[in-house]
Amino acid sequence: MPPRIHTPRYIQAASPQCLLRPRRRSFKTTTVSLSQIPPESPEFIHIPQSAQPDAVYRWPIKGVLPKHRKIFPKNSDKTSAEYLAAVTPEPIAKPSSRRPSNPSTAAHVDFKARLAADRRRNLRESLVELQQRKALSEKRMSIRSRGRESHRQALLSAPLPPDEQHTQPSILSSSLSHRGSLPDPDRAARLEQKRRNVEAHMARKREERRNDLHVLYTNAQNFIVTEEALSKEVDRVFDDLEQFSTEMKPGLNIWNRGFPSTVKEMLQRSSIGEGSTAVQMESGHEALTNERVKRLGEELTGGRM
Repeated sequence: MPPRIHTPRYIQAASPQCLLRPRRRSFKTTTVSLSQIPPESPEFIHIPQSAQPDAVYRWPIKGVLPKHRKIFPKNSDKTSAEYLAAVTPEPIAKPSSRRPSNPSTAAHVDFKARLAADRRRNLRESLVELQQRKALSEKRMSIRSRGRESHRQALLSAPLPPDEQHTQPSILSSSLSHRGSLPDPDRAARLEQKRRNVEAHMARKREERRNDLHVLYTNAQNFIVTEEALSKEVDRVFDDLEQFSTEMKPGLNIWNRGFPSTVKEMLQRSSIGEGSTAVQMESGHEALTNERVKRLGEELTGGRM
């Protein structure tokens, strides 16, 4: 006995006439029901969406745009007949030039001439139109600027609204009457005092500059300004007999002058009546007196000595 073929239920329930009748397609624009959405679809599980639309992400534009050129700088009229004639001159026919005899070459020459004429015409028209566009944009900009300025002045001069008048804290009417800067009765005296301060400061700077110039002039006595003085100083510095110690003299080298003075020794020399011996005490007193007299002379004369 052959095996039984399994038949689906909807085929078993249908009649043979229904199976033989052609089925019609239904053209509907209604939304697909949830039962017709397969499980692998992302719409299988319904997620409620917000009423507000999502923000559109704007991708950044890479690169930097060049700075706009000023086609019409100040004090230049690029729409005048002289400028247009200089920028787009007409071709000058040479006496020796002839029209080519070859038809294809002549057609190519005519084509090039038409292109040149179109370029000249386009340049002239573009300059005129750009000038008109620039004038129109500047006019609109000035109108908007004047409108904003008038609106600002109207807001500044307008009285307070009733709600602000009833809700603001208690302020004296004399204080509300002052608009702009507050009164300053001592302004003239304060400005005069500041002017005197500035003049005194400038006078001190001039005196310091004059004193520095005098000190430079005094110290310029030892400056080397000639080749002879430079050669003499080089010979003195690099002369071994002068720098280093010999049997006749100790030399001018710093290492031949002993150890440098300590702070205690310098304080002892600056104080009066102190010293290890009477000769050192007297010499210290004399050196200190000479230094003080020199400083007094500089203060009296107003310059470095």
